[in-house]
Amino acid sequence: MRFRSALVLVPVLVLLAGCAPEPAPSPSPTASTASPSPTSSPTDTATPQPTESATAFATAQLVELCTQKTRSLAPDATYFADMATTEWLGGQSLWFVVIPKTLDGQDSVAVCAIGGTPDAPVFDLEGETLPSGVAEIRDELLAGVHDAES
Repeated sequence: MRFRSALVLVPVLVLLAGCAPEPAPSPSPTASTASPSPTSSPTDTATPQPTESATAFATAQLVELCTQKTRSLAPDATYFADMATTEWLGGQSLWFVVIPKTLDGQDSVAVCAIGGTPDAPVFDLEGETLPSGVAEIRDELLAGVHDAES
């Protein structure tokens, strides 16, 4: 009798195994000389849209600019450009760029606020922080109260 009960459970387990989510691919670090992979911009429709000159920035260009600007803070860090995010902060006319990185096993992020144009980018902020500090820096940028360097 126990054997029949177990046979009934086998198809259920097989069905459940097919419903399990696939594991996410692990990020691959980019070398300091590799060009960053393009990333998607946030799709929040409530966010003001960038001006025409600001839209001329490509996501990959924003990530590369931020990487170059913050590289001096941790020259041996590995940047994960494929995991970078960019967000248009319309009220401040800035792009907020966040790039995950690691150095000696310690996770951190490079952060930049970039305005201007692709031909003449203006850095309103560049620095690094722990991942938990990103929201605070973003809020400070939105409020217009931030240091030039984090």
